[in-house]
Amino acid sequence: MAVDTSPKADGLKVALDTIIAPKEAFESIRVAPTWGWAFLIVLILFGLGGYLLTPANAHALAADWPNMVAQSPALSGMTADQQQQQLQVAVKFSAFGWIFVVIAVPIYVVIATVLYLIFDKIGRGDGSFGKYWAAATNISIVAGLGYVLTAVIAVIRGPDSFNKPMDVITALPSLALLAPHAGPKLAAVLGSVTPFSLWAIALGFFALRTVGRVAPIPAWLGAIAVFLVPVLFGAAFAR
Repeated sequence: MAVDTSPKADGLKVALDTIIAPKEAFESIRVAPTWGWAFLIVLILFGLGGYLLTPANAHALAADWPNMVAQSPALSGMTADQQQQQLQVAVKFSAFGWIFVVIAVPIYVVIATVLYLIFDKIGRGDGSFGKYWAAATNISIVAGLGYVLTAVIAVIRGPDSFNKPMDVITALPSLALLAPHAGPKLAAVLGSVTPFSLWAIALGFFALRTVGRVAPIPAWLGAIAVFLVPVLFGAAFAR
């Protein structure tokens, strides 16, 4: 009978090491990719954060509704009663926003994995899709922590302090503080530059360097691309 001598990794330890000992975590992922525990943790963090943000999102939507109506020809052409009906539908829909946040998690991880793999090849690395999937999943824990902290800030401040959706996005201290009068798209980009996003970029760099032995410049470019691509995509829809 053959004996399984393939390396086994403790997924929970790798998830924790990504936060406190990233070099050790990524060395482990290079040898034996593991992501199950990290994926579960990320889903819990984003689900919890989304749930806690529900009251703030609902109030921001209701408070900013007149502005949304003014900017939408379809809404502005409705009667006042119809506009209120649409508002009630939107508010009810926002109550389930945390579900869509959870659904978006694996989509983001796939995008991050593909980008890591692209820059791995540019930098003549030797990583694989599986290894970068594991790295991206574990790194996403940092984004999840930032999302939960945003939700905690929203709970402490109270939902009444959020008068437009962008207020929720920029609740966590970010570069948006330097441009309080920026337009929605610029505010969305600046609001994404937080201590947690910078932390994730640094982890992405170390992942590319450690998991795939990628050269420094492509590693930095890959880590920044993983941050920037979804941010720019989200900013394109900011209103």
